[in-house]
Amino acid sequence: MSNEQRKYNRLPKSYFIEYKEFKYPTGHQDFLKSNLMDISAGGVCVECVRSFPAGTKLQLRVHVPRLNKFMPGFFKYYENDQEQYINAIGEVAWVDSSRGRTLMGVKFLDLDPDVVTGIQGLIRDAVREARKKAELAESNKKLMENA
Repeated sequence: MSNEQRKYNRLPKSYFIEYKEFKYPTGHQDFLKSNLMDISAGGVCVECVRSFPAGTKLQLRVHVPRLNKFMPGFFKYYENDQEQYINAIGEVAWVDSSRGRTLMGVKFLDLDPDVVTGIQGLIRDAVREARKKAELAESNKKLMENA
């Protein structure tokens, strides 16, 4: 999918994710554990241990440190960064094994609006920080050239 088609900005992060097929009985399945390639308010890209075909529903648990900082409202869900995660149901949108590893795009289904707001805030903050670092590096470069 090209960037022009994306509805949400993506944040390249290797957050820890647990996932399993969403089917009954759910207790008879173990979560698979992996890392993300990126996250957005619309879904995640997972570096797979095991992939599932497009259209498969998955139960997801994505560990997102600092998510609480960007959640709206007075009541905060988590006490510390280590316990912050997103529980969601997702649907496999695509699977790509063409680059020597398997990646799986999973779109969130019916994600809580506060979680969407939290993810968007996390991404805005990361973009702002990256922009500041780039501006500082450019400023330092100009100073060094003029010295």
